[in-house]
Amino acid sequence: MDSFKKLTKLRDHLQDLTLEEARSLMKACLEGRVSQVKMTAFLTAMRIKGETVEELLGIIRAIKEKMITPDPKPTALDLAPNYDGKVRTLYILPSAVAIASRAGVEITHHYARGVPVKQGTLLVDVLKGLGNNIVSDDKFVASDQRDFCPSLHSLLPLRRELGFRTFINTVEKLLSPFGARCIATSVFHRPFFEKIYHLLQELGFENFVIIKGVEGGIEPLTDKPTLYMGRDGILREFDPKEEGIELPADIKTDEVLGQSVSINRSILKGDLKGPFLNWSLLTAGFLIYAAGKAESPFHGYKIAEEEFFKSKFI
Repeated sequence: MDSFKKLTKLRDHLQDLTLEEARSLMKACLEGRVSQVKMTAFLTAMRIKGETVEELLGIIRAIKEKMITPDPKPTALDLAPNYDGKVRTLYILPSAVAIASRAGVEITHHYARGVPVKQGTLLVDVLKGLGNNIVSDDKFVASDQRDFCPSLHSLLPLRRELGFRTFINTVEKLLSPFGARCIATSVFHRPFFEKIYHLLQELGFENFVIIKGVEGGIEPLTDKPTLYMGRDGILREFDPKEEGIELPADIKTDEVLGQSVSINRSILKGDLKGPFLNWSLLTAGFLIYAAGKAESPFHGYKIAEEEFFKSKFI
């Protein structure tokens, strides 16, 4: 495998793969034609070298060739935060999803359990804790990676054993298995904004938002302005204080699942107002904006606010 030789040199001489080389190598990995030793070397070398947009696009194309596509939802928004979940902060996404769906946003989601590095609590765990009545089935659908791409899911044991973030953490968020043409996704590190932006363009998404949020996810930060990038490719900063929005001072928790269920239930019952409700509405605002139904996250926030106070959720 000639392309593999490019990734077996000393660090300063590692070479980038072409799109086709990356696609072919990833396809071989998914088909079990690459040993665990070589797969480890592939993941490690790419982490050391840093992945190009072409390499990531080739890898995504290889994975998509192996995907079992669920019923298509092209008009939906794909909700695509980090797959490894949360371990130290509350979720506000469940109530935000419920509010955004009432504002006319159809949402798809995909996930896998036990993804490194955090192997944390997932959005679907909190939604399950809240019960199935907060979002109707025609407005929210989710699929487990083991179902829509078993060959990619089969690499999880090796990823857990390695214990570091690999290019798979980057690309699995962008697979949009339901074929949604809008996406809300996230980055851990600021330099990834441009890389993800170009990938989303190449993948043909019609509208999107990329957010550097809480624990590398989609939810806006509560202690400082949130960086985000929309379809125009301009990196912006959303400062809730400038818009008069008060957010929670402390969202840390030692019990992510239980406390997230409690907070989101209280919001949807109408028992919790103030900073936590504002955080939920702002998160919903980002989703409404990503779906192309608002001109800005703040405009989305105002739409979410109006929808919340005229709807009954629980």
